[in-house]
Amino acid sequence: MNEWNDIAVIAPVRDIDIATVPALRDQIDTLVAEGVRRILINCQHVTFIDSSGLACLLSRERNLNRLGGLLSLVNTSSDVTRSLQIARLIDILHVTAQVRPPVPLLKPGAMPLWSKSVSVREGVENLGYYRHRVSDMMASLPMSESDRFDMALATGEALSNAYDHANGGAGCMMMVIAYSDRVVVEVRDCGCGYEIAPTEEPDESEERGRGIRLMRMLVDSVEVRRRREATGTLVRLIKLYKAAEAA
Repeated sequence: MNEWNDIAVIAPVRDIDIATVPALRDQIDTLVAEGVRRILINCQHVTFIDSSGLACLLSRERNLNRLGGLLSLVNTSSDVTRSLQIARLIDILHVTAQVRPPVPLLKPGAMPLWSKSVSVREGVENLGYYRHRVSDMMASLPMSESDRFDMALATGEALSNAYDHANGGAGCMMMVIAYSDRVVVEVRDCGCGYEIAPTEEPDESEERGRGIRLMRMLVDSVEVRRRREATGTLVRLIKLYKAAEAA
């Protein structure tokens, strides 16, 4: 994908089956026609996907893939996840389960493969540059293109929060740390500081709340807390490599 603002989240309010597929198909096709190239389908309220639903999702995913885009299912229930595993569609539809296993702690003494610190320039117009930069930094890691994109997009959300809280990004810092099983991105701002518990659901009516929800859809762990060494907020994002998740 060449641009990073062409993303949409669709949240079906019921199962994806023969009754609901026509409306979902039209919704996806309209978004694609408008230039959207990254579509997340939030399956929080989906308990079943029938064969017509799978056919619709597969055809739209293939179309987006031809256009350089991506369609993903997120927040799938254990039953939906299992049915997609049986159909061997987990990877094809880029499925993220509703309940993820906790991210394992790093082993004592684990050393990063590398780490890179970046001073963030002021001005939200620089967001696109940093999203692409993070993606380029991760190019050598054992990650799929879609996982790199998701991590870069989540980083963009964290930076957007930092710009919002710290007077246009003054004093913001970003660090990318690669380990053998994961990549970690930390964004620090110099604002007033705030935090949100891992199980806390932010108010969806607030822009910040939507950003946190999106980050949680895209990566394996999101930590938002007040900085301990200075005034401001730390957002830590963790994305496990797929091989590590399967181990």
